[in-house]
Amino acid sequence: MTHPANTRVPAPPAFPRYFRIAGYWVSSYKVFLCAGIYSGIVLSAAVGERSGISPLKLGAGLLLFAMVGLIGARVYHLAVNFRTYQHTGLQLAARHPTEGGFRLLGGLVMVPVSLLFDSIFGISVGVFWDHMAIAIAFGGAWVRFGCICNGCCVGRDSDRWFALRQHDIHGAYRRRIPAQWLEIAWWLLVCAGLLWLWPRQLPTGCYAFAVLGWYGLGRVWLELLRRHTDVVFGLRLNQVVAALLAIVAGTGFLWQTL
Repeated sequence: MTHPANTRVPAPPAFPRYFRIAGYWVSSYKVFLCAGIYSGIVLSAAVGERSGISPLKLGAGLLLFAMVGLIGARVYHLAVNFRTYQHTGLQLAARHPTEGGFRLLGGLVMVPVSLLFDSIFGISVGVFWDHMAIAIAFGGAWVRFGCICNGCCVGRDSDRWFALRQHDIHGAYRRRIPAQWLEIAWWLLVCAGLLWLWPRQLPTGCYAFAVLGWYGLGRVWLELLRRHTDVVFGLRLNQVVAALLAIVAGTGFLWQTL
């Protein structure tokens, strides 16, 4: 097929932002997002089965709340960038997030939604959240691998010895603070912490409080390392939300254990 001289042919998607799967270019972020959700649910269901919980019911509940979390993450992003999307078409952007646009902290909408239920598929909310904490901790690391490939959540430019050559969403490679890698390490640390805490049979809800508090604490300082962050009324919005999460979850953990 030939093209007129004045017609610009769009460049094909580039690796690593896109993977070629079965002849189609697929967003690497979405690939790792699906991998994180799937692996987290499978691991959590396996742990639940050892505790005498139906893995099918637990897995179904986790999948349902993963969908709720994705909706919350998308809505959070659209709300923060409302003025930008207002000009490009908010309804179209909400339905077609082809350029990305999820905020992990928006997934916290799962917390108030879960409180509407006494039990989720016959599993008490506290027990359900303790097992969901496993899925969140393990799946969170996978999601950040997607960020590395996609170039989002990239760190600030740096010439320090620990800086890595990484690309942003525009494909520009520079030496940057490895913010995504540091967050992966933070998730892996909480996974190790869960392995240490789980046999101790803490009060119901403590494992969920521990994971959410740990993540909130990490995001408070990780936000300072990122090149771009959401600023509202002069405040780093994600940092404020993360700090509140750390305080609330930390207080809940201490309340349950003391």
